[in-house]
Amino acid sequence: MQQTVQGECTISGHGLMFGEPVDLTLRPASPDTGVVFQRIDLPDSPEIRVCPENYGTVVPRCTSVQEGDAVVNSVEHILSALAGLGIDNVRVDISASEPPALDGSASLYVDLINGSGIVQQEVPRRYIEFEEPFAVHEADRQIVLLPSDSLQFSFVYDHPQVSAQVGTFTIDPETYAREIAPARSFCFADEIDLLRSQGIGKGANYDNVVVVEADGSTSDTLRFEDEFVRHKILDLIGDLYLAGRRLKANVMALRSGHTLHTELVLSLAEKGFIDRGSTEPVEAQHIYGVLPHRYPMCMIDRVTQFESGKRAVGLKNLTYNEQFFQGHFPQQPVMPGVLQMEALAQLAAWLLLHDYGAEGQLGYFATIKEARFRRPVIPGDQLRLEVEVLRGRETLARVGGKAYVGDELATEGEITIVLDKSQARNR
Repeated sequence: MQQTVQGECTISGHGLMFGEPVDLTLRPASPDTGVVFQRIDLPDSPEIRVCPENYGTVVPRCTSVQEGDAVVNSVEHILSALAGLGIDNVRVDISASEPPALDGSASLYVDLINGSGIVQQEVPRRYIEFEEPFAVHEADRQIVLLPSDSLQFSFVYDHPQVSAQVGTFTIDPETYAREIAPARSFCFADEIDLLRSQGIGKGANYDNVVVVEADGSTSDTLRFEDEFVRHKILDLIGDLYLAGRRLKANVMALRSGHTLHTELVLSLAEKGFIDRGSTEPVEAQHIYGVLPHRYPMCMIDRVTQFESGKRAVGLKNLTYNEQFFQGHFPQQPVMPGVLQMEALAQLAAWLLLHDYGAEGQLGYFATIKEARFRRPVIPGDQLRLEVEVLRGRETLARVGGKAYVGDELATEGEITIVLDKSQARNR
């Protein structure tokens, strides 16, 4: 199931690249929101959704997201902590152009999230999964994704100034917090002048970066003998969360860095592994250009997102003027459960019918199974409808549906819809 943080929580510090003071606040978010940064220091507080489309090549040696003129740099550590602990939906208010560097690891972000608490949202998590290997490479750098039922990382790191390090970890929240999150950023002493000449690393110091000298000695005692490869895995986990979803894969990386990590995410998007579907809302006039229903049986006001032939999310805003409220417990109006199922069926029928674009099709109920009604739905509620095609053929589809008020599940059930081409109609 998807998860979010339980309450607001804030952490402060200075950014690694530019040294700006910054406050970062995590706030709960609704299912299917994903990770959304909000630059509260800029006019109109613009939002930046974490997704492949918003990847930005703004600052070297880190990962950035950008939407319009709004940018957040160095997002890999906070994204790594969110991914490692299984946070699917969260809003991140940030008062500068990058999150705080803290101690150079993700441990303090882990503490922040765990201190807030993690809430399950009763909406299924959707993964990026593979049926065959997927790879990207550049010179002697390579990342390979192998099909798996879990998330495992194997990383080979070598550098002329240190001994080769190899790390393999199966990632779950406990393993991530214990074995990966504490690993700190590091750099080599002979790189410092180059970084300064590029105008970056202004917030770096011996408290948030381990400096490696030419002879292999380090500025601080390492937390793990193989701390460098563990930090590379930390970065890789964060960079891959740019996809907006968690992977199920055995990830094998050889000498890779931020550039190749993000190239992998962009390649996955290009090949259709990260099909987020349409996020442009579909309004009522277009919905009922597909569905035959008319007032008072119009049960969908808007479709907020969908993936063709797979799933859809829609909204029904309920006012006291709905006809069924006038006669269904009029002293304490309640939306009939059967009409909630009807709303789910209408959304499912729209999802199925809009793909065909043909005249003369209607969608009819065939069966309703496992219907459960969890809470009353009353005037003033907004019903969020979610349907997922469990099995589909040309004329028959089995669909799972859930209706929510806020984060509370109101109704759920499984419906079968028959598509009938024999009934001609004008749209």
